[in-house]
Amino acid sequence: MQIDSLFGIIGMSLVILGILAILLGAISMMRETDQGNAEVRRESKGIILLGPIPIVWGYGKKGWAVAIIVGIMLVLVWILFRG
Repeated sequence: MQIDSLFGIIGMSLVILGILAILLGAISMMRETDQGNAEVRRESKGIILLGPIPIVWGYGKKGWAVAIIVGIMLVLVWILFRG
């Protein structure tokens, strides 16, 4: 693969930095130990757009409403600007 434009170099750099950030985050989560009797609670929240379909996970009762509204807004923006 040849990268000869500035945008190509920036794009590849961002991809590599993203992969490194994910790996470092996973390693740091594995290295954390439970100190004493404290309970460790980890949560994950997010929205993935597969085409016009939003997939939402990890939100509490109140957070679902916000996530659904954001998902609907993203779908509407996608519909408005796709053409």
